[in-house]
Amino acid sequence: MPSNKTEFAARVALTKPNDGVRGIFFRVVFELLEKRGGPEALRQVRAHEGLAREMKDLRTYPAADYLAMLYSAADVLEPKVGAEDQVFNACGRACLHSFSGGMGQIVFGILGKGNPQRLFAQTPMAFSTVVTYGQREHVATGPNTCLIRYRGDMQPPSYHVGIFEAALETLGMTGLVTAQPLGLDSVDYHISWT
Repeated sequence: MPSNKTEFAARVALTKPNDGVRGIFFRVVFELLEKRGGPEALRQVRAHEGLAREMKDLRTYPAADYLAMLYSAADVLEPKVGAEDQVFNACGRACLHSFSGGMGQIVFGILGKGNPQRLFAQTPMAFSTVVTYGQREHVATGPNTCLIRYRGDMQPPSYHVGIFEAALETLGMTGLVTAQPLGLDSVDYHISWT
């Protein structure tokens, strides 16, 4: 089943001209596309306007193009990965794994110190280094639980669920991440771990 183009259009309509995403995350999703779907899947997605150009890891590119890439990835990876939410989740996981092994090592290694609460408390700072839109807030709701509020972030919730699930796995924790959408660009993420 093709990705939800009505939702895609509504999410793109929420973007502003200066909303951007670092090129590294485009590259990570392109690599996932090629790995899971093969060169043809990558070619199909890169054929879309805005995605054909060479992208540098540290440059910022339009958030609308990132959304186009995610929804196109959902279309071409569905036979191998599953429904669009599963594809978005896989993209979020891949991005977290790349971030935690690269420029995010400081967040994971020094600031997080292996503690999920400390790590998730760094969410606002970490995201401010890789996107130019939205506000994020961390609230500790217990020793092994937290709430992360996203406002003004138009990415699909399952993408961020994948990021948070992969963060817990990277720390060697098991946990549960649930998204509570309040609107297309406002979501509360409830996270618990053991």
